[in-house]
Amino acid sequence: MSSRRVLQALLVLLALFAIALSYSRASHSVDFIAYYYAARVAMGLQPGHVYGLASGIGWPQFFRYPPLFLVLILPLGLLPYKISVAVWAAFKCVALYLVARALGRRLDFPQSGFWWLVPVLLCAGFWLQELILGNVQFLVFVVVAAGFLSLECSERRGAFLLALGVTLKIWPLFFMPYVAVRKGARAAVLMGTFLAGLMLLPAAYFGWSGNISLIRDWTSQERSLSTLAAETWFPGQSLAGIMQRYLTVMDYSKWPDRNYVQLHLLHLDPRLVEWIWYAVAGCAYLGLLWLARKTSELRETESPISGGILLADGLAFCALPLLSPFAHRIAFVVLLWPAMVAGALLARPGFPSARSRIFIYAAVAIEAIEPLFSSAKIQRLFQVFGVDFWASCVLTAGLLTAWIEWRRAQFAQQPNESLLPASYEFSAARRS
Repeated sequence: MSSRRVLQALLVLLALFAIALSYSRASHSVDFIAYYYAARVAMGLQPGHVYGLASGIGWPQFFRYPPLFLVLILPLGLLPYKISVAVWAAFKCVALYLVARALGRRLDFPQSGFWWLVPVLLCAGFWLQELILGNVQFLVFVVVAAGFLSLECSERRGAFLLALGVTLKIWPLFFMPYVAVRKGARAAVLMGTFLAGLMLLPAAYFGWSGNISLIRDWTSQERSLSTLAAETWFPGQSLAGIMQRYLTVMDYSKWPDRNYVQLHLLHLDPRLVEWIWYAVAGCAYLGLLWLARKTSELRETESPISGGILLADGLAFCALPLLSPFAHRIAFVVLLWPAMVAGALLARPGFPSARSRIFIYAAVAIEAIEPLFSSAKIQRLFQVFGVDFWASCVLTAGLLTAWIEWRRAQFAQQPNESLLPASYEFSAARRS
C-alpha cells in the first residue's frame, strides 16, 4: 500500500474518532446547544426566544448570530441532539480536509518531511477544543479562507464568500477595509453588496417582516453587548483581555470559574485601559492596512499569487484574534492559515532568515508544550498570563520579519527576475 493511501486511511480514522468523540461528549458541546435550541425555537418545535439572554440555554450560552446562520442550521434542529452534534463534527472534519488541501496546494506545501507538524502543533489544540464545544468559528474561518483563496482568480466569488462569512458570524467584517486596500474599492463594494443581499435572504423562510424583526432583535442585542468586557466570563486571549488583567483588577465573582488569580501589574482605571486598547488596536490595524497597501503596490512585478500576498493574508489572520475585543482560545483556529504559511517557509532553503525562523520555532514550541501541563491550576495560570496571546505574537513577529525580508527582496531584484525561491513562487497557471 502506498504512503498516500496510508495517509488517507489515517485521516479517515482520525475523522471517525473526532465524530465519535463529539457524539460521546455531546453534553460538552455547550456552544452548539445554543444553535440547536435557537433552530428548534425558530421552527416552533419548542417555546423560547431566538435572541436575547434568554435564548439558547440562557446566559452565558445565548444565540448571537445573524438570521441567515439560523436558516442554515434549521435542518440540524430536526435531528436528535446527539446525532446533530455528530453531523456538525463531520462537517468540520470535511472542512478541515478541504481547507488544508487547498492551502497546501496554493503554498506548494512539501509533501515529504515533518513540516506538517508546524500547523498541527500550532493549531491542533485550538481545533480540538473548538470541536468539543461545537462552535461555528472554524467553519466560518473555512468560508473566509476560501474567499481569500478565490480573490485572485475571481474577485466576485471571493467577495461573495467573505460576505457569506459575515452573515454566519460578524467577525469577518474585520477584513472589509483590508480587502479594500489589498484588492481595491470594487472588491469591498462587492462584499458589501453581497452582504446586504444575504442578510435579506432569510425572508424566503421567515417572511419579510419576520426577517426584519429578527435583524432588529439581533442588532439590538449586539449593541447592548458592545462595551469592552461587558459579557466576558473567561480570560480572553486578545490584546484587550491581556491589558485588562495586566493593568486592572479583575472581578471574577460572577464567572462560572472563580479560581483565576489576580495578575494586575498596575491598578489603572478600567475606562482608561479601554481607551488605551482602542488606541493601540487602532494603530496596529492601520499598520496592517499599510502592509496590505505595500504588498499590493509591489505585486504587479510578479505572478498574481505570490509569497508576499500569502504572508500579508497570514498576518491579517494573526491580527484578527489579537485585536478583537474578546478572544476565547477557540478563536485561534484562524491561525491555521499563518501556521501553514510558516510551515511552508521553514521548508524553503534560503528564505526566510534565521531570525524569522527562530520566532516561528518558538511559537511552535510554546503551543506544543502548553498541553503537556494538564493541571487545572496551571492551565488557569496559562490563561491568565495569556500564553496563547504571546505565542501568537511570536508567530506574528516571525511572519512579519519574513514579510519585511520579502519586501526588501523586491527592491533588490530586477522586475523580470524571481523575487523568492522558485518553489515558493506560484505561476499564474496554478490559479486554475
